[in-house]
Amino acid sequence: MDPTTSHNLTIYIVGHYRAGAADGLAEFNYRITQLLKEQFSIQFIEFDGTKNSDWHGTETKENVLIHLFGAKSRSKFQLPTAFQNWLEQLDNTNCVFHLSHIYNIDNYLVCRQLKRLSIPFIITPHDSFVYDPAYTQARPFLKRWYRNVFVSVFDKYVLDNATVVHGISEMCATYLSNVTKTPVSVVTNQVNDMRIPFDVASLKEQVCFIGRFDIFRKGIDIALTAFHLFKEQSQDAADVTYVLIGPADAHATQEREFICQKLGLRIGQDVIFTNKIPEPERNSLLAQSKAYMQLSRTEGFGLSIAQALSCYKPVVVSTQVPIHGKIVAHKAGFAVNNAEEAAQALTKIFALTPTEYSAMAHNARQCYEQEFHPDIIKPQLVGMYEKAAAGLRKLSAAVHQL
Repeated sequence: MDPTTSHNLTIYIVGHYRAGAADGLAEFNYRITQLLKEQFSIQFIEFDGTKNSDWHGTETKENVLIHLFGAKSRSKFQLPTAFQNWLEQLDNTNCVFHLSHIYNIDNYLVCRQLKRLSIPFIITPHDSFVYDPAYTQARPFLKRWYRNVFVSVFDKYVLDNATVVHGISEMCATYLSNVTKTPVSVVTNQVNDMRIPFDVASLKEQVCFIGRFDIFRKGIDIALTAFHLFKEQSQDAADVTYVLIGPADAHATQEREFICQKLGLRIGQDVIFTNKIPEPERNSLLAQSKAYMQLSRTEGFGLSIAQALSCYKPVVVSTQVPIHGKIVAHKAGFAVNNAEEAAQALTKIFALTPTEYSAMAHNARQCYEQEFHPDIIKPQLVGMYEKAAAGLRKLSAAVHQL
């Protein structure tokens, strides 16, 4: 490895560092930091809305340096003064910035400054399904018009000027091609091994889901319908329960209860809603489950699904889940288009002989190990950052020749 692009390279992640990991983007940032902190100097840039725009401070969490910039009362189209001044003084000879988010005006503003100062950057648009024309067309007219304008002006500018556009799946890369001509480097999310062994004796007649209760986006109504059909149609379904783990607000709680009542699913018997529970309890319920089912209408990646694969769980997922192709290729479960197909997939899983089930469970683990394990993803992420740094060196050489 070229030493000038490893330990001497500083990665500035524009976003929040949450010690111990959180969820969503914060977890993505945390996992990358933990995985690559021996290869690179990783630092964070956070904007603090409680401090004035000329304020700049630093703090350290878990040996990670965080640059804090005041953002109080600033204009929506203006970066904090202290951040602009700091950026002007930054040595750009061996650093790479990493941006995330979609529909984010700060990305655009930071991008303009990075371009002006010839600082390379990577953009990772996590929820890139929003660039799918089918998704856009389903939005209300005014929201669709506003987002189309925003994407064509701001998001496109960032994507077109990025040193590296990072797609977290092949499906994401396809969506991004609707917005930019910039080539997309596909590196999937690395998923920590939950270290739950394959234990046939501990398995129960149980299907599991883990995630927040966004009924529409997560397709929870579709999944409950599929489970209802499975219970009606399969001779192996009488004692099977569907355990759904995750926080739900009052509206989601009311909606899921209404759906169950409409479908004739008994809460507490056919379906169990745990709400948010401690991690050991969550892991225990997952370990006891024979299968994992998530039928999202839209999905950025599918972290909980990949975690289930690491625990030897055959999965039933919608084709909207970006990693569904890898699941099918490894024969680790089923990718379905609707509730009827999902019910059929559950029927097949619960009808497997012990030998057949063991084979599919180990296929699930193999899928995780070959596609999402940190040991597989780490060199790909290192290569992505080195590619961005190489872009800077080419630009510097061209300027020097002039």
